[in-house]
Amino acid sequence: SDPGPVRGKKWKRGESGSGSPRRCSHCGVQKTPQWRAGPLGAKTLCNACGVRFKSGRLLPEYRPACSPTFSSELHSNNHRKVLEMRKKKELLMMGSGRAEPGLSHPLSSFG
Repeated sequence: SDPGPVRGKKWKRGESGSGSPRRCSHCGVQKTPQWRAGPLGAKTLCNACGVRFKSGRLLPEYRPACSPTFSSELHSNNHRKVLEMRKKKELLMMGSGRAEPGLSHPLSSFG
């Protein structure tokens, strides 16, 4: 009738020890296979955003499709489409006589 060895509490993937769920600082996702380092420190980006950040391709328009903040009009999870969206936006801004500063810089959403 011995219940066996007592085990400590296991943390669910995607949760930190503080009791509140961890969120990606770029896209807002809470569940990811691995937390990665970003501009705000260790374990602040989900796997998808962390890989993009490390390669220098994390742009504000990039969102994983599973992100709660994903909108197909504003975001894409495909780098080529993100670049096309940025080019269209840039042309619209030029046509209206307004240029948006910092449009070509990655990570302006962290700013």
